[in-house]
Amino acid sequence: MKFHAAILPLLALSFLGAASAVAGLTYEGSSTIADNIMPEMTKAFEAKAKIKFDKVGTLGSGKGFKAATDGTASIGGMSRGLNNEEKKKKPYYQVIGHDAIAVFVHSTNALGDLSKEQIKGIFTGKIKNWKEVGGKDAKINVVTEVVTGDRATLKEFKEMALDGEAYKPTKQVDTAQDCVKAVAADPNAITNASFSFKDLDGVKIISVNKVEANAANIRSGNFPFSRPLLLLTKDMPTGDVKQFFDFVLSTDGQAIVAKKFVSAR
Repeated sequence: MKFHAAILPLLALSFLGAASAVAGLTYEGSSTIADNIMPEMTKAFEAKAKIKFDKVGTLGSGKGFKAATDGTASIGGMSRGLNNEEKKKKPYYQVIGHDAIAVFVHSTNALGDLSKEQIKGIFTGKIKNWKEVGGKDAKINVVTEVVTGDRATLKEFKEMALDGEAYKPTKQVDTAQDCVKAVAADPNAITNASFSFKDLDGVKIISVNKVEANAANIRSGNFPFSRPLLLLTKDMPTGDVKQFFDFVLSTDGQAIVAKKFVSAR
C-alpha cells in the first residue's frame, strides 16, 4: 500500500496520538473517590504493578459514567448506584466500598440528632431557624455544592433526604470539602457531605432518626443516607485496568478504602 507523501506526516501524528492516549490509565468521576481514595491507591498500585496513572479527574459521578462508557477514560468512579438509564448500557462495575452522605454541623452546635423530616425542612428552606428544631435562636445557613452540577452527593441526598424536592441553600461552593470547611467556619451552618470528611476539625456529624453514621450502620444500610462507591468500565476489564480493579479489591486496596470509608470486603 502506498500513501501520498503529504499524508504520511498526518498518519505519523495520528499514530503518536493514539499511542500517547493509551500510555497510562485515567480516572474520571466522583470527587469523593478521586480525593479520598485515588491518591494513595494509585501510588500504591504504581509501586506494585509499575503501571502509571496519567490523570485523575473530579468532574462528578455522572460525567465519570459517561467518560468510562464512551472510552475517554479508562475507569469511571461513582459515589452512588447506577440509575435505570445507566443500567441499560450494561457497563462493568464493582462496589469497592460504602459511604454515607452525612449531615455536618459546627462542632459547637448543641444538637446531636435530627429527624429526616427536619433535615428535609432545613435543606428545602422550610425550616429557617435553629430554634425550630430544638437549637438556639439563630438563622440556619445551608451550604451545598453548586446545585446545577452533576454531583452524586447532591443528587442522592435530594432523593433520599428531600424526597426529590429542590434545595434552597444559603451558600453554594465548589466541592464537598469546601462545604465542610464552610461549616467549620460558621457556627450556624449545616451541610451534607461524604462520611469521609468526619475527621476534619471544627465539625461534627449528627445522627439521623437516632441512627449514628458509623461503619456498621453504613455497611448494613441502616443509616438512612448510605450509598455504594463504584468503579466501572465500558466492558469487562482486561490488562492494566483489570490489574487495577484486582488491586483495589485486594487486602491492601481495601485497607486504603477503609481509612476514610467502609470497605467492601
